[in-house]
Amino acid sequence: MLNNNYRQGIEYPLSILREKEFPQILFWLGIKPLNFEDLQELVTGVSINRLISVIEELQDHYLISPIKKAECFTLTNGGAELARLVTSLGVWGRQQMDENTGNDSQRVILPDSSMNQSDLLKYRKEMSQYI
Repeated sequence: MLNNNYRQGIEYPLSILREKEFPQILFWLGIKPLNFEDLQELVTGVSINRLISVIEELQDHYLISPIKKAECFTLTNGGAELARLVTSLGVWGRQQMDENTGNDSQRVILPDSSMNQSDLLKYRKEMSQYI
């Protein structure tokens, strides 16, 4: 549920992005709707109970739809917008880190909704440097 103690709009998304798992889940659901098992495979280092809790919290923030479509979790319009921002921020941050250390930034090729789970899993390690 929305905390009304924020004074500036930027405080709200930053409070969400502070939770380690939230950006990861938003990123993967921003690619395509996923069922619980597929999402669990893609989000590394998160227990089943924690994943359930995070999904519920993101639903409370109206970022994940409370209604599953074909047994899959989907983002709300607001969740999809935030997922795009998370991706952009992650890519921008990595590029800045590379440039500040004198390294060349790599070209980023994002996964897309046509990929199956095994294809998405191949991207998991690559994407961990961004999100």
